[in-house]
Amino acid sequence: MIRSMSTESNKDCSTGYCSTGPSPFANQPPLGLNLLAKDDPEDILPDWVRLTPELPQDCYSIADALWWSHKLGERTASGADVAYMLRDAADARAVQSALALVRQWWPQGSVPRYWKSGGPARDAAQLIHAPLPEPGIQAEVDTASAPATVFSLRGVEGEIALRIAQNVTQEQAATLTPASARELVDAYAVAIEFVDSRWREGLQAPALTLLADGQCHGGLALSAWQDFAPLREHDWTQQVCTLQVNDGEAQRFTGSHSLQDPTWLLADWLKHVTAHYGTVKAGTVVTTGTWTGCPEVQAGDLVTVSFEGLGQVRWQF
Repeated sequence: MIRSMSTESNKDCSTGYCSTGPSPFANQPPLGLNLLAKDDPEDILPDWVRLTPELPQDCYSIADALWWSHKLGERTASGADVAYMLRDAADARAVQSALALVRQWWPQGSVPRYWKSGGPARDAAQLIHAPLPEPGIQAEVDTASAPATVFSLRGVEGEIALRIAQNVTQEQAATLTPASARELVDAYAVAIEFVDSRWREGLQAPALTLLADGQCHGGLALSAWQDFAPLREHDWTQQVCTLQVNDGEAQRFTGSHSLQDPTWLLADWLKHVTAHYGTVKAGTVVTTGTWTGCPEVQAGDLVTVSFEGLGQVRWQF
């Protein structure tokens, strides 16, 4: 195990919480990559203490591991090896925010403009909301181009994305219900989320490490935006969605969204974003969860997701 030279932790590797000592992996390149180092250590890893003082020290190792994965374009660490360093979802979000800052995933100091949101059911303990790196967004396309980097898999999810028409403050978000939040939407798009993971275990990595890694996000393709007004009273339980790979038989799904209505999560999502980031700006986009499961495709495959009567989008992998 690579030992840290500078990052202190109050957790012990064997138990998770015993002694004070350095966190494993922190501020160290993956084994065998030391030759990439130059005279200045900052040529290798960000100075988390200076750049992101709000990042807990015990999270440095996780930020380091994910930073290396993104830099090298390959999986370099096991989530299970470092999961014990994450105390809760707040720690996981702090890691993602630190990576977003150093990798410039959205404008510094701003509220992220693209999000993913969802959950397994309406009565789930908590919905999951994660901001999305803007470089991976392909907006208003007929056919998205292949991802620049694939780490572990090419999972695809057919979704509906929604766009917010006005600024929403934390005070306004606190009063929202699923019905009133729906009135804030001005447009929708058909979407394909590309699902990927920077951890060696892929989607089987521990839950908090997946959240730190952006909740398994690889990229997002969005069709042209369309007026949402005709859908305000739409019966989503009867909505048909199809997913086709190349010239194969299209898989058909009816009313398969886990929340029965993709707009149902809007109130919870807006409360989360405004509480943690500030006022949501008009034009902010959220994609709302899969209708198609998450089948894995191969390099070269053409994926087509269609929502009957609403439109379609393709992704050429």
